[in-house]
Amino acid sequence: MPERVVRNSDLLDASDELGSDEFFAGVLERRFGSPDYTSKDLGVAALNKLLRRNNVRAEDLDLIIVSAQFNDTFSPGIGTAVQHAVGATSAAVLHVDNGCCAWISSVSTAQAFIDSGRYRKVAVVTVTNFVSRLTAFQATRESWVLGDGASATLLVADTGADTILSVHEQAFGENWGALRVEPDPVDGVALPHWDGGHGPLTVKFNAKMLLRLWQVAMERLPEAVESALRKADMTPDDVAWLITHQPNENYIAEWRKRCGVDPARTHDTLAHYGNMFHSSLPVTFADALDKDMISAGDVITFATFTHGGEMVSSMVWRWTG
Repeated sequence: MPERVVRNSDLLDASDELGSDEFFAGVLERRFGSPDYTSKDLGVAALNKLLRRNNVRAEDLDLIIVSAQFNDTFSPGIGTAVQHAVGATSAAVLHVDNGCCAWISSVSTAQAFIDSGRYRKVAVVTVTNFVSRLTAFQATRESWVLGDGASATLLVADTGADTILSVHEQAFGENWGALRVEPDPVDGVALPHWDGGHGPLTVKFNAKMLLRLWQVAMERLPEAVESALRKADMTPDDVAWLITHQPNENYIAEWRKRCGVDPARTHDTLAHYGNMFHSSLPVTFADALDKDMISAGDVITFATFTHGGEMVSSMVWRWTG
C-alpha cells in the first residue's frame, strides 16, 4: 500500500450535489499513490514483495498478468515495464482490462494456463493509481470513497492441493456505459478524451445511475455467489469468509444479507483503504491473512461487479495455507 494516508476528516467539506448520498459513506481514510509512485512503481513493489515472501526467483516466472486502473501512459500498458523491473526475463505478459472484475478474471486465466500445462508459475498483478491523479475530482465528496493500492498473487502448478474450487463470470452488456470516466465539459461542450482542450477527467455519477446501480448490483452479485457456490457443490453455510467488492458500507452490508453469510464470517477494508476497484479483493484478502484470520481449510468466497454492472464475477477457494 502507498504510504500516504488521506483522512477524509481533514479535507475541506465539498458541496457537490451527490456528496451526501449514502453511496459515498463508510470511508475514514484512504491511500494515495501518485505522485510518489507511478503505476509501474506500485506494481513492481507488490510483485517484488510477493516473490520475496514466497522465495521465488523472478526469472522463474512464466507469465505476468497485469491489470492497472490508469496506466502511466495511454499506451502501452505497464506490464512489460513491471516484467523488466523485477527481472522476470523468461516471463510473457498479458494485460487484462475488466475493471473491478479484473483480479478474478486474471486469476481464472492464470489457472487455465497452468491447467493446460503451458505455464507453471504465473503472477497476477493489480494496480490502482487513480484517485490521486484526478486532482479536480478530489475536490468533490464523490471522490472520498476511492483509494489507491496494489496487489500481487502467485499461482504455481503442482502445489499438492486445489485452491480454486469454482469460478463464475458473466457479462451484462446492456449495462455498458452506465458508469463512465470522462472529461468534464468545457464551456458547456463535452469533448472526448482524445481531443485537445477537454476538461479534467472525472467519474460520472448521477442520481438516476446510482439508483439503477444499486438495483443491478444487489441482484447480480448474490446471483454470482450462488452460482459459484453451486459449481463448488457448496452452500453459504460452508463459507468461512466472504470478501466482496467494497463500493460503500451499505452495499457491503446488504450483499452479506442477500448472500446468506453472517457478518462475523466476512471481512472488508473499506474504512481504511476505500474502494480500490480491482485491487480491493486481493488487498482485503491479504489484510485478513496478515491478521491471522484465515486458517488452512477455510472456504473463501470472493465476489465483485464492475462499473455500471456490465460484468459480475465470483470465485470460491479452499485455502491451503
